[in-house]
Amino acid sequence: MARQKPEVVALDETYDATISASTEITLNANTQYIEVAAIDKAILLKWGTADASTADFDAVIPANTVRGFWVPASTTAVNFIEQAATAILCCTEY
Repeated sequence: MARQKPEVVALDETYDATISASTEITLNANTQYIEVAAIDKAILLKWGTADASTADFDAVIPANTVRGFWVPASTTAVNFIEQAATAILCCTEY
C-alpha cells in the first residue's frame, strides 16, 4: 500500500517566482514530505545541497501540476531550477 501525504498542518511554505538559478531550500528538521507545484513551466528537483541543473536532477515537476515527494532519510535540503524562464515554484513542507 502506498504511503499517503501526512494529514498535518504545513511546517513551511516557499513561493518563488524568480528561480532562474538553482534555488536551495533548507528543509525544516521535521519535514517528511513535500508538495511541489510548478506554475507556467516545468521545474527540476535535486535532493541535497548540490545545485540542480538541466543536466543533473532527480525529478521533474511538469508545468501546471503538483507532485508529492517523501523526503529521503538524512536529507536536509532540496534544490530547484526552472526548465525555462517564467517558471514559478511553490513548495509546501509537511
